[in-house]
Amino acid sequence: MITVKAPEQYWNEPDLLFKSGSLIAPLGKTALIIAGKKALDTVRSIFLDSLDQSGIAYSILEFGGKVTTSEVEAYTVTALEKKADVVIGIGGGKALDLSKAVGGKLSLPVVAVPTVAATCASWAAVSVLYDDLGRSSGYLLNQRSPALVLADTRVLAAAPKRYLASGIGDTIVKWYETVVNSNDDPDGLDIRFATQTAKLALDRLHTHSLQAYETAGTGKVTPAFTETIDAVIVLAGLAGTLQGSTARAAIAHSIHNSLTFIPQTSGSLHGEKVAFGLLTQVVLEQRTEAEINQLAIWLHKLGLPLTLKELGIVQDPAIIAIEIARRFQLRENADKGLSFEVNESLLIQALQQADQWGRRIIQEAYTK
Repeated sequence: MITVKAPEQYWNEPDLLFKSGSLIAPLGKTALIIAGKKALDTVRSIFLDSLDQSGIAYSILEFGGKVTTSEVEAYTVTALEKKADVVIGIGGGKALDLSKAVGGKLSLPVVAVPTVAATCASWAAVSVLYDDLGRSSGYLLNQRSPALVLADTRVLAAAPKRYLASGIGDTIVKWYETVVNSNDDPDGLDIRFATQTAKLALDRLHTHSLQAYETAGTGKVTPAFTETIDAVIVLAGLAGTLQGSTARAAIAHSIHNSLTFIPQTSGSLHGEKVAFGLLTQVVLEQRTEAEINQLAIWLHKLGLPLTLKELGIVQDPAIIAIEIARRFQLRENADKGLSFEVNESLLIQALQQADQWGRRIIQEAYTK
């Protein structure tokens, strides 16, 4: 069996939020809005005016914490108290993930309004969970994706370019993580489907990502920027949400999860940690020097971290690599289909080698 979860509608155009109320109204008339403070300030007047014009009543809850099981429960109770019939998430991944979790708990439609394109959270039918210290604590698999995604490209183009780089990094990872699980198993159609979708995203980013990154933060919506947004939200979201019976070895994301247990990385974005995880993965795979170099240079041009130091870690890489590898964990039996071995000893070596590789790429770029 293959499960494909996707929004009923995905909108992406400049100044989209001016008509957001009319698009949301068919889903419900009493909204609970869960939003980051900065995100809400960015869209408040336009978005709330549009809701008013469409006769949608709303309550606003600002959110700036961690998506924990206790927060999900607390916001779910509030949604019940407010008699909400639609949940609207505004902001980055955490606000959107919390909104999806609350909507999923109550079987309510969710509207995702991303104000940064740092992940595919506005599409994906999953909420990433953390503990109170910001450490990874698993995933909540929601029954469906948001019913409606409103990607106002004018808003997204005005967001700081660091967030777009994070989203690009998280999207690049999708193909590398998925393709290593591909095989000729008749039951592996989900993997082949996801691999091709992720490859399309990778190809579009090869063509457009650097140009999009260059203009990010200016508010200018270019064709390259729109192509990049679609790759980050739609293609990465679809590739990650396709599910079948095959257990996938998500190596870069598993390294990300381990990195969240190191307090110094708390200032790094999801896609930044995943990018370093990807560099480690391609070293672990023993890809060619030319392949690794090409990938590392691309990530560096996007301002993504290539070293543990860039993630905020000041300890000796040889020591911290042991800690990261010790907490690294794949899904059960997920490594069975890999063509290369993954164990703690090899991962420690790969982490150190990735850090060394990153330092060399940075030094070479600096001296040019």
